[in-house]
Amino acid sequence: MPRKAGAVTNEQPKHHRTLPLGFDRDTLGELHASQVTSTPHHDDNFVNAWIAQHLAAPLLHADVLPLTDLGQWGIDPRTGNIQHESGMFFTITGIAVRHRTHNSVLNWDQPIIDQAEIGILGILAMKINGVLHFCLQAKEEPGNINSVQLSPTVQATYSNYTRVHGGNLPPFLEHFLSPPRDRILFAKLQTEDGGRFLYKSNRNMIILTGDDELQLPANFIWLTLYQINQLIKRDNLIHACTRSILAALLPATSIKNSTTSTNSESLAELVQWLDDQKAANHMRVKREGLNTLKEWGLDQSGYFSHEQRRFFRIIGINVTSEGREISTWTQPILVNPESGIIGLLTRRHAGERQFLMQAKVEVGNRTVVQLGPTVQFTPANYIGNPKLAKPFMFDEFFSPTRLAVAFQSYQSEEGARFFKEAHLHRILELPAHENLQLPADFRWVGETDLRVMLHMGEQVNSCARSIISCVLGGYFA
Repeated sequence: MPRKAGAVTNEQPKHHRTLPLGFDRDTLGELHASQVTSTPHHDDNFVNAWIAQHLAAPLLHADVLPLTDLGQWGIDPRTGNIQHESGMFFTITGIAVRHRTHNSVLNWDQPIIDQAEIGILGILAMKINGVLHFCLQAKEEPGNINSVQLSPTVQATYSNYTRVHGGNLPPFLEHFLSPPRDRILFAKLQTEDGGRFLYKSNRNMIILTGDDELQLPANFIWLTLYQINQLIKRDNLIHACTRSILAALLPATSIKNSTTSTNSESLAELVQWLDDQKAANHMRVKREGLNTLKEWGLDQSGYFSHEQRRFFRIIGINVTSEGREISTWTQPILVNPESGIIGLLTRRHAGERQFLMQAKVEVGNRTVVQLGPTVQFTPANYIGNPKLAKPFMFDEFFSPTRLAVAFQSYQSEEGARFFKEAHLHRILELPAHENLQLPADFRWVGETDLRVMLHMGEQVNSCARSIISCVLGGYFA
């Protein structure tokens, strides 16, 4: 049954000024209150029971199929590309890549998801009993490890909300299509996984609503930041798109010491360093047919795979669902051979929390280089592979013994494009007395400057945003 939010603070939203940090001081205070409140709309027992109820009643089932058995999806006989008969949704194509730096040239080819659409990833926010709450939904996707995950209020590609599939419009979509400026808490384009999407961005949005008559369907719920922070500690529960959006709320962990300004000198140095890294990496990307790729092809099972079974493979699935816009469909989907590691090294420096970020080169990013986490790798791609050198701090994050583990949990990839894929998110702490010799493409970034980069849009990559959302829990004293 639809549920009304209850006691809503019925006030007009303040105009949110455009500031370097992204939020004005009042908003920072509201975010902090949402993180520490002991009076949420739903207590923890209700939330846990609500989650358990949805986990126990799956409405979606996916069967694995060869790529040749996908109905409205087919393999183009000329190019080998995998595409929908409508020409919409996405295409899996090949690319040939030449990556040149000052001292090396690397050439490779690979499959990649080509989807020239900007989707909407949106979370509704509302003050209930004076406390800011965020609306998430228990949503199933064919690639989910659990039956449901806590997804954004709206998660829709252009094809979805223009009803190419013939289904219904997603609930609450109207809040995100043309929101008034004073309702926008956050709205920035952010890139998808740049290693497997070609030039794909979504608009990450948090929109305030003052609608005290808003009714939530039974699979939607209002949660405070404190509650979300607790739930993100559980494996594979908070959806990847939710994590991407929530990374923008990094200020919530240190509001007591935050200001609405940043150190212009440190930020200028960071921006210059990142620009230097972009200038040092020349990437030429050319679309090619899948049938031209040298080390890839259809295997005996009818899947598109690397000849050494590294990186990922593309399979088909047939999906049936009782709770989606359409009840049955087929599609291609990507599978990773094993879980990877997304890692973040942290330290305290001059009273501020800092993160060791890398200038991460990814073929699918328009800007080529974005801020990435300290590490993002799949061990099987490097162990025993003479073509690829292990990345910086591989051993420390693969098997930590020297550095303290501050946080770790498994977080899954987005289940509409990736099948049963999860990566270990691991945060390590560097002791105060220890210094590291850093390669030129790594840099310590303070949390204030990192917030600025998040609010600039398309400067912080998807893996970094995913693990930054885990920092919102405030594991530091």
